[in-house]
Amino acid sequence: MLHLDVCKTCLIMFTAICGLLLSVELVYRAWLYLHNCDPACYNIALFAKLDAFNRDTIYRFLARDPDVGYSLADGTLVVDEPGWNGARITIHQGVRVNPDFTPTSGRHPILAIGGSFVFGDKVSDDETWPAILERRLNRRVVNGGVSGYGPVQAVLHAEKLLKSQAYSLVILSIVVFVDLPRDRYVNFLRFHRPAVIRDDWRLRHTTFEESGKVISENFACAHPWVPEMFSWSHMAKRFFLRFGYDGRCTNITHPRAATVDEIREFAIERMAALPVNNKVILVHIPRHVFGGFSIEEARKIADAAGRHGVRVIDVYNDLKNKPLLEILKSENEVLTDLIVRKIAAMAP
Repeated sequence: MLHLDVCKTCLIMFTAICGLLLSVELVYRAWLYLHNCDPACYNIALFAKLDAFNRDTIYRFLARDPDVGYSLADGTLVVDEPGWNGARITIHQGVRVNPDFTPTSGRHPILAIGGSFVFGDKVSDDETWPAILERRLNRRVVNGGVSGYGPVQAVLHAEKLLKSQAYSLVILSIVVFVDLPRDRYVNFLRFHRPAVIRDDWRLRHTTFEESGKVISENFACAHPWVPEMFSWSHMAKRFFLRFGYDGRCTNITHPRAATVDEIREFAIERMAALPVNNKVILVHIPRHVFGGFSIEEARKIADAAGRHGVRVIDVYNDLKNKPLLEILKSENEVLTDLIVRKIAAMAP
């Protein structure tokens, strides 16, 4: 009888605690909703969605790679996640391809490298700007972009691709204020990645094992089952963000990470050393960050490229006068037309 009373008491206490936590969670969600009402008064996801972290779960086309942390896995995937609108992704021999078009030119192919802007997040195979460039030139353009890559990681990927294929031109895309900081992180989603660090007065990138060690020292990311138990709670999210867990663990910075200025120089130096006759850096400023700071960053990239003898395609001056609606509706088409005109005189 005593044992039954204890069980009842424990059950009542447990129910009361759960009710209290649920009440606090609902009050906190209501506060978040009202606090962010100006930009998002119609965002009822705070009340309707159980996953508080708003995680993107579509990166099923990535696989572990001990050389560059992670790379593309061969296969075909149709993504029905929100925002992707059934985009088709086709990966062949570690690069994204457009199976609906085969160029007839016999000239050496062009290699485009970079992050999601090159890969083509949320668009189908024939809508990425490398695929559009391929059609414009009637010449093979290999899409070596990988979502989440920083410039140094992209160049490491190019070094790997160049071992199996000769290219006449390599285009490294750098998205201002987005790409360079990525090379300070040791992970992307559940994958390790090389981070650029300062080591004994020199810069180098970490190995797969070194990045893994840093990740293992982050409790929340090394033991994801702990925050997963509270993935529905915005209160818990606020707590775990303090420990570098944002639902995906995408932002663990190496304790000896190089500065953005150092990474810029390091990436362009490695780019200049690629065994290819023609190398170009495509500097892209997203429309929403047009302004003085972004222009200054683009200038720093151009200056560093000039010091290492690498040409630059900076499309800012061409895009800044384009109507916003035109860019939003067909940014890749507009950008590709600019790239075609810029590289026409290079005769790669």
